[in-house]
Amino acid sequence: MVRARGSKKSDLTSKCPKPPCWLEIDQWENYCGGPDDQPEIQKRILKLSAASETPPGKLCPRCPGQRRNRSFRDIRHKTDLLIISCDLITDISLHNIANLHRTHDASLTMLLSPLPSQYYEAVAPGAKSKKQLEKDFFGFDEKGERILFTQSEADVDETISVKKSVLKKHPYMCIKSGLTDCHLYLMKKWVVDYLAENESLAYIRTELIPHLVRKQFTKAKVKDKLPQANQSVISDTQKMNILKFSSEEEYAADIRDMSSWNDHHGDMADCYHGDKIRCYGYIQDGGLCLRVNTISSYSEANRQIQKIFTHTGIEKEVPHLHASVNMAEKSQVGSDCLVAEGTQIGEKVSIKRSVIGRHCKIGDRVRIANSTILDNVVIEEGCNIQGSIISRRSVIRDKCEISNCLVGPGQQLNTMGKYNNEVIVDTVDI
Repeated sequence: MVRARGSKKSDLTSKCPKPPCWLEIDQWENYCGGPDDQPEIQKRILKLSAASETPPGKLCPRCPGQRRNRSFRDIRHKTDLLIISCDLITDISLHNIANLHRTHDASLTMLLSPLPSQYYEAVAPGAKSKKQLEKDFFGFDEKGERILFTQSEADVDETISVKKSVLKKHPYMCIKSGLTDCHLYLMKKWVVDYLAENESLAYIRTELIPHLVRKQFTKAKVKDKLPQANQSVISDTQKMNILKFSSEEEYAADIRDMSSWNDHHGDMADCYHGDKIRCYGYIQDGGLCLRVNTISSYSEANRQIQKIFTHTGIEKEVPHLHASVNMAEKSQVGSDCLVAEGTQIGEKVSIKRSVIGRHCKIGDRVRIANSTILDNVVIEEGCNIQGSIISRRSVIRDKCEISNCLVGPGQQLNTMGKYNNEVIVDTVDI
């Protein structure tokens, strides 16, 4: 499980860089098996937590500021590796990705999805304009499974260039736009071994994935197979060759040679055209799939929290109003809200489409709508908060009006203050 410092949400994560990984842990437990397997899974979670010096349930094996691929170079494993970003929310069954990966003995299998536009079209709190969503072009084979080409939309001017050798092998290529890499990868062990030796690859999405897609069509040169007279066999200065790392199961190639099955049509070439490196993508068309890696998507996900709970099947585990909440009789909390434990709500309070964190204190006659209030926030009497995010340990004084703002951790807003489309954080946090 991987998490970054949150460069796209630095105003929220600068003082509390903890990943929202509970959902991923719950999904992994469901994937691995039933209750009999859960004690062993919990032991592994505790072991990983101890190794990363973080409490259980807050997995972050990579240290803040560390290059993303460096943590994988320290991994010691004997099987394929599953990588899940902690900002991914999805109801997909991991079996679907694993089945595609095993069917084609893929080197890499990744999850792609046309993300819901409603989570990215809204303007983020504190911003006066919306940011463009990062999207990519993906080229697929005739079955729509194998990835033959990938390029970011930001790097494309007017035309897309594809090598003739690729088109010769795959004359029918379907190029799709509007798909987003969900940062869920299933990769072979040799890919991590190759990454451990190749220091030039620093990031998974922007460097490792395009590199693997390009190298699918690399063939071993004759001179690489012959020993070099003037080169030591133990020299470390030899050029990195990915084909020396790629490996298959012992009898996989022989089984394909004896089988009549083929992955393509139109020629008499061998299965997969003899490519040892193969990258595949699983496209999730239905269900729920989104990433809360931006402030706008994070804010909208909190507004849709009950729908997300319904899709992921955890609405029964997390009540919308915790039993320990102390709420006055004349206050109203909508059914589409979520109020965590220990929160105190005063008289004549109205809360709609919002999430309230733990141990918050909300005074009398406060109105909150389309907002996210994190833990230990104090909101005094008569405040009006619309479409905003209030970070931990902040204090909102009497009769403040806050609209479409992002309030950083530990802020104190003045009495009767009016704030609109502002980012209120410490200077050191910016």
